[in-house]
Amino acid sequence: MIPDKLQRCLSDYDMAMLRALAQTRGEALTTNRQSEAVDQLATALLEPLSVRTAVSRLSPEARSALDSLLAAGGRLRAPHFARRFGQIRAFGPGRLEREALWQEPANATEELWFTALLFRGFYEDKGGPGEFFFVPADLRRLLPSPPDEPPPFSITTVPAPGPETKSASLRRPGEALVHDVFVYLVLLQNRDVRLYADGRLAKHDLAFLRRRIRDASERRLTFIRHIVERAGLVTRQGGHLRLNSSPVKRWLSDPLAQQLAALQQYWRDDPDWNDLCLVPSLRCDHQTPWRNNPVATRHAILALLARCPTDGWWSLDSFVTAVKGFHPDFQRPDGDYDSWYIRDAANGEYLSGFDSWDRVEGALLADMLNGILNWLGIVTTASDPSLPGPVYHLTGAGARLLGLEPGPEPAPDAPPIEVQSDFYIELPPPTSLYTQFQLERFTEPVDSNAVPRRYQLTVGSLGRALAQGVRVEQILAFLQQAGERPVPPNVAGQLRMWAGRFGQVKLEEVAVLSVKSERVLKELSVLPETRSLIDRILSPTTALVRKKNLSRLRRELRQLGFLHPPGDADDRAERG
Repeated sequence: MIPDKLQRCLSDYDMAMLRALAQTRGEALTTNRQSEAVDQLATALLEPLSVRTAVSRLSPEARSALDSLLAAGGRLRAPHFARRFGQIRAFGPGRLEREALWQEPANATEELWFTALLFRGFYEDKGGPGEFFFVPADLRRLLPSPPDEPPPFSITTVPAPGPETKSASLRRPGEALVHDVFVYLVLLQNRDVRLYADGRLAKHDLAFLRRRIRDASERRLTFIRHIVERAGLVTRQGGHLRLNSSPVKRWLSDPLAQQLAALQQYWRDDPDWNDLCLVPSLRCDHQTPWRNNPVATRHAILALLARCPTDGWWSLDSFVTAVKGFHPDFQRPDGDYDSWYIRDAANGEYLSGFDSWDRVEGALLADMLNGILNWLGIVTTASDPSLPGPVYHLTGAGARLLGLEPGPEPAPDAPPIEVQSDFYIELPPPTSLYTQFQLERFTEPVDSNAVPRRYQLTVGSLGRALAQGVRVEQILAFLQQAGERPVPPNVAGQLRMWAGRFGQVKLEEVAVLSVKSERVLKELSVLPETRSLIDRILSPTTALVRKKNLSRLRRELRQLGFLHPPGDADDRAERG
């Protein structure tokens, strides 16, 4: 706990330091006993005239440092304060007296230190334990109030990009992410998705996503998969991915603004998604005992975004410079830039010390603005040929997340679908994702970017639904309910006809086993090694073998001596 009494602070000093403070403040100690010197000096230094005189003699740099400390409530973390105003040199009593260090302080921090207007101690706040510079409460009451200063967070705006500017976002920022989460849920609805042992998706599942997702980069797909699990829409059961039907229905039934807001909030409060360690130019060393706090960092960055003008555009450099000047320790509240083990991904160099701020904190801010903050529709970005780089703007959805704007107006109800006699289905805007999700089960999307959206009923799409246990009458009932007119008779009749054919034919690849005598086939049909591998006997000398059993049957026949061993000319001919 930081002492609130000057006397308690002075009691930690030896006589050499007490004499130095007395000389700096123009006081004369009349005792060499440390405890008596502390009492005498504390009384003298708390005299209002002594305090006013000491403050009036400060250099402009030291006065600025004192004002900053008082403006922060009389307490600042030592690393942050020392970066701005200087470190206190390490010295012992001998060197202090021999070199009279108090007469020529090295910086503003030392000047306040030797004037007994600044002390150092350990404390724990919401940022965790650490070393602080502070002014004890009884002394702080005697110091002048710091001057009112304008907020130091200053960001330069640029003109709004013109209509010819290439925008990196869609019509409504964040709509792409909602769409792509929807596509991922469709994949899990229509396929039995099994994961590899390392959690990867199979190639055919990735191919499906890449056909329909607008930005199917590996990193973005990883985020989509993570956020749906975080939101409770998907769960893992062994090596399979399964939909959680109730949360999925609720999310799909919400308006777009609420769907996006839910994804934003799940990301904002997610302790398992570490934005820092996903920056491509950085590598976090997880073999060492350190850990950052991604949730606290995220909240800090969002609070900084809330200081940006809601009606203006700004550059990356302007934002990063403003953050560095206003709150450089946004992800390190203890000001520790030495114990985090982060490497440069290109050369393996450890990035420590405040000198690496631009390569760590600056890289994180740039990566989030160009990536996840844009994906989530919190900022939108555009490229203007007249500017050296992209520019950014806080969106309405971002302003609502930050509490800068009220919630959106209630969304209008989705209009009914139109089932047409040519087997196409149109969804006039605004479309319902829940309705689309149901259609995806038994139709094929025609063009996901078209307005209105279109789907087609096909024999293949119907067969997919029937194979999952959906009945044709359920499909017709849904089409009737979602539309305002009856399903065209030719469409209903064709669907019933296709459903009637479903499962009536079975087609399977097989091989023909041919033997020279009836005795051999009878023997093979009773031998324990081969009897289960023969599917059906067609004649006394021929039988069918399922393709999946062919390799095993060939091995057993070789073991039993019915086939030539591997390497014979006949075997090579058989293998072709």
